[in-house]
Amino acid sequence: MTGRVVFLGLLLICVAADAEKNSGLLKKPSCADMEIVACPLNLAPVCGSDGNTYANECTLCAERQMTKMDILIAKEESC
Repeated sequence: MTGRVVFLGLLLICVAADAEKNSGLLKKPSCADMEIVACPLNLAPVCGSDGNTYANECTLCAERQMTKMDILIAKEESC
C-alpha cells in the first residue's frame, strides 16, 4: 500500500511538472491599451505565433494593433 501511494505521488509530480512546462507554450504579450507610436530599439527577439520574429515585444504589439490579429509570443527568441 505504501509503495502504491509513493508511486502515485511521484506520478502526480511528473504530470504537474510536464503540464507547467507545456503551459508556457504561448504567452500573451503585455501590450499597452493605447496606440503604439514608437518602440524602443533594443534587440530582444521574440517569436510570434504567426511564425515571424519581432525585434522585441513592443514591435510584436505594434503588429497586433496594425493587423488586428491576436499574435502571441511562441518563444523568447528568434523563430
